[in-house]
Amino acid sequence: MAEDADTIVDVHYYGVFTPTPFMYFNGVKASVPYTVVNKMNFPDFIPFLEKITNERCRDVYYCPHEVRLSEGLHDIQNDYDFNEFLEDINEKKRLDVYVDHYHEPLFDWIQEEEADLEDEDLVFIDDVDSILEDGLKVEHVKDDEVISLKRNFNDHFLNKLCPIQNDDLVQDDHNTI
Repeated sequence: MAEDADTIVDVHYYGVFTPTPFMYFNGVKASVPYTVVNKMNFPDFIPFLEKITNERCRDVYYCPHEVRLSEGLHDIQNDYDFNEFLEDINEKKRLDVYVDHYHEPLFDWIQEEEADLEDEDLVFIDDVDSILEDGLKVEHVKDDEVISLKRNFNDHFLNKLCPIQNDDLVQDDHNTI
């Protein structure tokens, strides 16, 4: 059983879950002692979180500290989930609670990320188009002509890009840009 004084619940809120890579980004963290959370039941827990975050907490999740979110994320939706959460607190020194303010499909994102990771491990040997030929030669032609960046007001190219009116033209000795 965890030591009451050493066990912490970190509440993460105001952040955003991102699908690829799956993570909680740019959130605020409030640390709550285990002794406070252990005295609660599920109907008390959600209003407690809403008081901390100053916002409605519709979707609440937890994950053991130092475990990847995609591997350890659990939702807290009812008394059963909350009791599982309390049991996990007793086994660990620290747990992370996450508030999803945008009601995102997190478990769908986790499945997609796992599928993408499995696909990256595959090697396609028969894919001829992805193989570069070693015998392919590329010749580079050296430019001999140097183009001046100085242009005057009567330059045909500049007048096509930015036609100027005769009234706008200010005559000076150089007439260059």
